Amino acid sequence: MTNHVPESEQSLVDLVLELADADDQLSEEVGLIVLAALEGEGSLSDALDSETAAANARARVESKSTPDPIGAFLDSISVTGFRGIGPKTELALHPAPGLTIVSGRNGSGKSSFSEALEYAVTGTSYRWNKGSKQWRSGWRNIHHASPCEIRIRLAVERDQPTTIGIDWADDADLDAPKSWVQTAGQKRVNGTESLGWGSAVDLHRPILSYDELGGLLEEGPSVLHDALAKLLGLEQIADAEKRLASELKPRKEVRASANDLRKSLELLLEASSDDRASMALTSVKKKRVDEAAQTATGGGGNTESGSLRNLHALADLRVPIADAVENAVRKLRDAVSGTADAASDAISIATQRSELLDAALTIHRDHGDMKCPVCGEGDLDTDWRRRAEADMAVDRDRLQDLRSRKATLTAARQDATDLVSGVAQATEVDGVVLDAFEPYRRAVKLWLDSPDGDLALADHLESTYPAVAESAKALREAATAEVAAREDKWSPIAERIVEWVTAERRAQVEDPIIKRLDTAKKWVTTNATDLRNQRLEPIALQAREIWSELRHESNVDLGPITLEGVNTRRRVNLEAQVDGEPVGALAVMSQGELHALALALFLPRATMPNSPFRFVVLDDPIQAMDPAKVDGFVRVMSRIAKTRQVIVFSHDDRLASAVRQLGVDARVVEVTRASSSVVQVSEALNPAKRYVKDAFALVSDEKLPDDVKGRVAPGLFRMAVEAAARQVYYGRRHIAGDEREVIEAKWLESKTTQQKIALAIHDDRTANVSGWRAQRVHRTNTMSICGRGAHQGAGVLNRDHTRDLEKTVNDLLESAK
Repeated sequence: MTNHVPESEQSLVDLVLELADADDQLSEEVGLIVLAALEGEGSLSDALDSETAAANARARVESKSTPDPIGAFLDSISVTGFRGIGPKTELALHPAPGLTIVSGRNGSGKSSFSEALEYAVTGTSYRWNKGSKQWRSGWRNIHHASPCEIRIRLAVERDQPTTIGIDWADDADLDAPKSWVQTAGQKRVNGTESLGWGSAVDLHRPILSYDELGGLLEEGPSVLHDALAKLLGLEQIADAEKRLASELKPRKEVRASANDLRKSLELLLEASSDDRASMALTSVKKKRVDEAAQTATGGGGNTESGSLRNLHALADLRVPIADAVENAVRKLRDAVSGTADAASDAISIATQRSELLDAALTIHRDHGDMKCPVCGEGDLDTDWRRRAEADMAVDRDRLQDLRSRKATLTAARQDATDLVSGVAQATEVDGVVLDAFEPYRRAVKLWLDSPDGDLALADHLESTYPAVAESAKALREAATAEVAAREDKWSPIAERIVEWVTAERRAQVEDPIIKRLDTAKKWVTTNATDLRNQRLEPIALQAREIWSELRHESNVDLGPITLEGVNTRRRVNLEAQVDGEPVGALAVMSQGELHALALALFLPRATMPNSPFRFVVLDDPIQAMDPAKVDGFVRVMSRIAKTRQVIVFSHDDRLASAVRQLGVDARVVEVTRASSSVVQVSEALNPAKRYVKDAFALVSDEKLPDDVKGRVAPGLFRMAVEAAARQVYYGRRHIAGDEREVIEAKWLESKTTQQKIALAIHDDRTANVSGWRAQRVHRTNTMSICGRGAHQGAGVLNRDHTRDLEKTVNDLLESAK
C-alpha cells in the first residue's frame, strides 16, 4: 500500500482546469467564470463585473490549486476541567512522524483528550452534533469546573511553536468559549481563523471517532455520499452550480422584462398617428436605445420631425416688444426735431470759420500786430485776439453740439431700421392649418415695406406695429396649442419608450454575461458526474489498497467506488465481490468490516500531501474488529506513520499487544484516572526503550550462546541509540519549524550512529561528539558496542552492558527536555 495519494491526485480546480483547457468549445472567458464559481460568490461576482478581475481569477485559483503545504504536528494536548479531566493534565506527544498509542480503560479520560483536540481544531464534536444531551450537559468536569480550558501546542513548519487556546468563563455555555491562537514571541490573536484551517477541516478531516466511523455507513446512503463529497471537496461542484444558477436567474429576468416591454411598445407605436412614432418604432425594433430615447424626449438632431420642429419655432416666434418700438419712434422724432436738419451745413460753416480764425491767430502770434491779410482794413491786434479767441470758443461748443445731434439722429435711424428687419419670418407647417398664420404674414410684409425719411419711418413703425404684435401673439398661441395637443398624445408613448430604454440598457449590459453564465452552468452540469468520479478515483484506489490490508480473513473483495445520483437519490456505489460473486459491499459486511471500510474510505484524504494537518487522530477505531483486522490496522497505521504523526486512542489492549507482537515502532502512553477526576499520563513503551528491553531479554537469555549474543546484541544497541537520537532530533527540529522534508533529508544524510547523535545533540552531523561520549563511562561503553561490536562482534555481553545502553538512551531522551 502506498502511504500518500499518488501525484496524479489533483485538486478539484486542477481537474476543472484540465477539462476546460481540453474543451475546444469552451472559451477561456467562460472557463474563468467556472473557476470563479468554484471559488466562491465573491470571486464569481468579481469575474462577472470586471474583465480584469476575471483575468486575475485564473491566476488566483491556479495559485491555490497547488499550494505549498505548511504542516503542523501535535506537540501536546493540555486539558483542565473539561469532560472527564479535572485538574490540569497534559498529554505530551512526539511532534514528528510516528505512531503513538494512547491506551486506557473506559472512563480513564483518554477520550477527553481526543474530544478536546477535536473541539479546538474543528470548533465542534461529532457527538455534540448528534445532539447528545448527556454529552452537552456533562462537558464541564463535575469535580473541577473552573478553570475550564484546552491548550493544543503545535509544531508548525516554517514558524515558531503555536498554541491554540479554548477558555470557558465560569458561567459560559459549551458553545460560548473564547478561542485564541498564539505563536511564540507574538501576541495572541482572537479566534482560530488565523490558522487558515477552515476548509481543510472538511477536506482533510484529521480526527475520526468510532461513533463517527460507524455513523457514516449506518445512517443511509446519502449520509455517506455527503460525507465523502465534503471530504473530497465535491461540494464545490454543487455550490458552483447553485452560484451560477443564482447569478443567472435575475439577469434572465432583466432580459425577459425588457423583451416584454418592447413587444407592447411596438404595438403602441404602430397604432400612433404621431410622425415621431415611425421613427421610434424603427429604433425600438433595432434596439437602438439612444435614438429611441432622443425621439421620446426631443433630444434634438434628426429625432424630431420637420412638422414638429416648425411648430416649436412658431410657438417660440419672436417680434420686437412694444416698449422697444415706442422708444425707437420717440428717439427718432426727437433727433429730427429742432435744428437737427440743418446740422450738416452749420457744422461745415462753423468748421471753416474756426479754421480761418485759427490761422489768423497763428499769424498774429508769429508776426505780431498787423492789418488783416484778408480785408486789409481791420487790425490784428491784442483786442482783436481776445475777441477772436472768445468767438472760437463759442464756435467749438456749437460745433460739438451739432455733431452730437447728428450722431443721435444716425443712431435712432439705425435702431428703427433694425427693428424693421428684425421681425422673424414664419414657415408654414405641412399638414397643419393655423388661422393666425396668414394675418401674421401680411402684417410682417407691411411692416417690412418701410418708407424713406426719418419722420415717415417713425410714423410707419407706429402705425404697423400693433398688427405685427397682435398677429404674432395669435400665431404663437395657435402653434403652442397645436404642440400641446400633440404632446398630450405623445407623452404617454414617450414615457413607455423611456421605460423600455431603461430596461433595454440594463438588459444589454446583462446579455453577454447571461451568455457566459448560461454556457458555464451547462458546462458544469454536463461535466459534474465526470468531475466527481475523477476526483474520487485516486481516493477510491487508495481505499481499496487500505482495505486489502485490513480485510485479512475476510472474503469480501472491494471493487470500484463511485458517486451516483443527485438530490434525494444521491448515494455511494460500493461494488464488492464475495468469493468471486458481485454484490453490494454494505449488504454483506460485518460491523467490524464496515468500520474497516470507513477507515479505508477516509484515511486517504486525511493523509494527502497538501493537508496542513501532519497528524491523524483516531478514537477507538478497532472496537468491532477481529484480531486479524487489528493486525492489519496496525500495519496500515505504521505505514502512514512513516510520513504522518498517527495518534490512536484505544481502550482495547489488543492494539498495544499487536504493536509489540508485530515489532512496530510505536510509542505507547497509558492514561489512568484516580478519584476526583485526577488523570495521569505515563509512557508505557518508547521505541528506543523497546529496543533496550529487547537487548536485555537477548543478553539475559541463558539458552543463547555468547557468540550469538555478541553478534546480535550490538545491532539492538545501535537501533536503540539511533531511535533515541531520531526522536530527539525530529522533535526539536519540528518544534523549531523546520519542514519535514528537510528534517528527513538531513537524517538520511547521516549514515553512522555518531553522525545521528551529532544531529540530536548539535543539529550538525559533522559535529564532534567525543566530548559527549567521554562525559559518562556508560556512553563510551555503549558507543563502542554500537560501532565495533556491530561489525566485528562484541564478545561476551552481560546485563551491565545493557544497563549502560539504558543509561545512554535515557541521556539522549533527557536532552530533548
